[in-house]
Amino acid sequence: MADCTILLLITTVLPQPGSEELWWRILITCLATFVINLPFGYWRGGLRKLSFLWFLAIHAPVPLVILIRKFNQLQLSWTLAPFLLGSFFLGQFAGRKLYGLKPWKKPEK
Repeated sequence: MADCTILLLITTVLPQPGSEELWWRILITCLATFVINLPFGYWRGGLRKLSFLWFLAIHAPVPLVILIRKFNQLQLSWTLAPFLLGSFFLGQFAGRKLYGLKPWKKPEK
């Protein structure tokens, strides 16, 4: 009985083989998601709220994020979803804030 408990503690506390690689893939996926959403958040900052282009600016990067997740061989799970959604919305938010700091102006003729 004690041997089973010790074995269970060892397998749950010690890092599993390949877990470092998994966390690197998750980190890279989240950073790429954040970076991809920056220009879309910037674009969304100059649009009228709830317009068609506003919705497009939010939903256009979704296929790119899915491709990045598939490229890194990550399955969408309840443990991965908060990281991806958080980086998605942080990228949109940061892009919107960048637009507030330096809005895009059309060149005058």
